[in-house]
Amino acid sequence: MLNKISKKQLFTSFIFLLFTINSFAQSSTTYFFASKHCRDSVTNKLIEQIEETISLPPNELNYKKLSETFWAMELMLYVPKGFEQKIPTQIKNLSQTNASFQHSFLEMLYTIYPKKFTSYIATIWETLATDKVKAIALEYMANSNLFPLIQKTNSFYTSAYNTAYSKRWKQKKTTPPKKKYFLNPQFLSGQTVLCSFQSTNRDQPGYLMIRNANGKWRTDENNVPLKFPQLARSITNLPYYLTNGNTPQGLFKITGLDTSNNNWIGPTTNLQMVLPFENGTEIFFGNDRLFEIFYTKLLGPLKKYTSLMETFEAGKLGRSEIIAHGTTINPAYYHKKKYFPNTPSMGCLCSPESWNTKGERIYNSQAAWINELKKIKKQPTYLIVADISDL
Repeated sequence: MLNKISKKQLFTSFIFLLFTINSFAQSSTTYFFASKHCRDSVTNKLIEQIEETISLPPNELNYKKLSETFWAMELMLYVPKGFEQKIPTQIKNLSQTNASFQHSFLEMLYTIYPKKFTSYIATIWETLATDKVKAIALEYMANSNLFPLIQKTNSFYTSAYNTAYSKRWKQKKTTPPKKKYFLNPQFLSGQTVLCSFQSTNRDQPGYLMIRNANGKWRTDENNVPLKFPQLARSITNLPYYLTNGNTPQGLFKITGLDTSNNNWIGPTTNLQMVLPFENGTEIFFGNDRLFEIFYTKLLGPLKKYTSLMETFEAGKLGRSEIIAHGTTINPAYYHKKKYFPNTPSMGCLCSPESWNTKGERIYNSQAAWINELKKIKKQPTYLIVADISDL
């Protein structure tokens, strides 16, 4: 299977040119990209790129460079000197740029400068290029408790993005399910299920558990249920329905195992999976065309928890390329964050890995659960992500 990771390929190709990682002899536990030497070099190059590029005018000649720079800022949570003072003017002129640049700019703003420019965004959000970009702008304002009136004449009013946005902020919050509910024999009866349990506050890392086909948690030699650390937070912390947002709750269809060619993910085996509607409908739904009925039947007794419809909704809106993988991202970027030493992704499920100064793997939650998975005779068809009340 070809690796699905294509996000930010333009920028990662820049890294490949700097560091020909594949020219180094690699073992399953040593990876040069994770070594201190390479991490320091990459970090310095990224900072250099940011400082050289961030002041370029946003136009057709510079959209690509600036978008790559915004990604680098997000990755490292890096704040360029003097850039904040230029942002009001950039927001004022944002509507004159293309949709892709608007998306990159607002994603960066949401990640690096939350709540700082709400009043400026309020003046231009209706003039943005697409409903998706408008949704990011509205979510940015919502974090400051600003909910502008959406006119019926605005295309956003009837869009699926407005439905998702309104549901997030206007629907009454319900109590998340308890972990034990996923042992209900009527939920995917007789199947092995991967359960990624998370907190409603995605700054708090969760963990993956394996429910055996007999309806019991997989345990260690002391009969203690196995829990493998896993983070479902995107670096952006955008909501589930937006590209590069947090991992949505609900069912994913497992399509196999693979090894990534993305240096930031690293060489540890990952789990490939798709959302409903990703790459068409047949992978998830087969020949069934009653999509929502099909999906809710899979949830069985858990269908009353409407939060578990997020993958269904996100898939319809075009989210894709969400897998469960390891990491070679330098955790030092996040040393002040609650989720440290975990490293956020761009929306995937990310299990922590630790590498020493030589790039030798010294701790690996990802490999641990993948190895446990390989021992199971009846392989799982589905992984479910759920925020639970008893994490």
